[in-house]
Amino acid sequence: MYKSFIILCCTVLLAACSKNSKPVVQEEKIMVLLQQNKSANSVATIAADMKFWSDRLAITADDMSSQIKLASLYNQRFQYSGQISDIHKSDSLYHVANQLQKKFSSGIYRSLASNCVTQHQFIQADRYLDTAATMGDDLYLTRLQQFDVKLELGDYRQAEAILNAFRHKNNFDYYTRASKLEDHKGNSEASISFMEKAYADIKESKKDQLLPWVKTNLADMYGHNNRISESYKLYTEVVNDHPDYYHAWKGIAWIAYSNDKNTTFAKKILTWLQEQHPVPDYDLMLSEIAAFEQNNQARNQYLASFIDKVSDPVYGDMYNKYLFTIMSDELNNQSTAMAIAKKEISNRPTPQSYELFAWSLYKSGQVEEAVKIAESRIINKTFEPDALYHIGMLLKKSGQPKLAKQYLTEALESSFELGPVTANEIKEELKTL
Repeated sequence: MYKSFIILCCTVLLAACSKNSKPVVQEEKIMVLLQQNKSANSVATIAADMKFWSDRLAITADDMSSQIKLASLYNQRFQYSGQISDIHKSDSLYHVANQLQKKFSSGIYRSLASNCVTQHQFIQADRYLDTAATMGDDLYLTRLQQFDVKLELGDYRQAEAILNAFRHKNNFDYYTRASKLEDHKGNSEASISFMEKAYADIKESKKDQLLPWVKTNLADMYGHNNRISESYKLYTEVVNDHPDYYHAWKGIAWIAYSNDKNTTFAKKILTWLQEQHPVPDYDLMLSEIAAFEQNNQARNQYLASFIDKVSDPVYGDMYNKYLFTIMSDELNNQSTAMAIAKKEISNRPTPQSYELFAWSLYKSGQVEEAVKIAESRIINKTFEPDALYHIGMLLKKSGQPKLAKQYLTEALESSFELGPVTANEIKEELKTL
């Protein structure tokens, strides 16, 4: 009986381990979609609209409506261009329009707050939304954005209070934010359930413009929950209907790399993305793939390219988390890493920001101080897999092998999200416990 039980357990374990071992990405199908990309159509439409409103503005410089329309179009173009200057131009136009409006309303402040969120300027976004709230009009829309920003700032109690105020609505706005809150709490099943409700709500209401966003977010969540095939299905549906929704393409590239280990095809997608949507993010993913392939020359080239791009002041603090990881783990520049971590705590004192600080202390040899911060600011306050990995390493170094093994094992459950390089590092650490 005991032997049968052991065999059964081994069988279940093997099945679980091989659950996503088969390739998921259909290379031929995705290649067809890549070649049929119609992103130029969206860009051309935006360009035509921008010309129309720019021409109107040239005739009447104090036309507030034209200022606002043009600001919104620059914001839209950023989704395709990847040029942060579009957000800066949008900001400038909103500020001009704000000076021109005779009857003040909250809409411009919400738009300014949205641009701040894009640039990771969460404290300033919070200030804009406070101003919008005091104006009183469209308070529901302001409260929705306040929830988003409070969550980013780590003010979880206030965020939950805002959410509870419109719990009765049971609509897309509520479901998506309830999903975010449950994700923060580490309740992945509840988080997915709320996002599935949001998806159903959008399909029923036929608000097609929101479909790519909700489907891509749901695909991300399925992936993080190791539901890789479901994740891939949604990503492919998005790129089939919206070929210029680049986040979905990046999701497919990650599946090709992290699940399928098809680095050649993952790189092909990412190279195409760099041509279509030139943002620094793709260098970072290409550097990880190069590390997996043990191609140190390519890895260092991609890292150098990423650092060079995001060090441009126009990006502000948008890439701080990734710069921190490079400085801490790749370049062993702990003084710079610690400075970035402290800046992130100043920008938004979340458990994730404190986790960066604790990790920089650990890497600097200040293990006891790192553990104190982990115990007071991180443990049971964030459930991100990279944080679980780092907590495990802190506990191991501080002589708590049993707890360390628990956290490292939990982090390893998110191997797909972490990627093969980090997953292999965790496996090696577990062998020593």
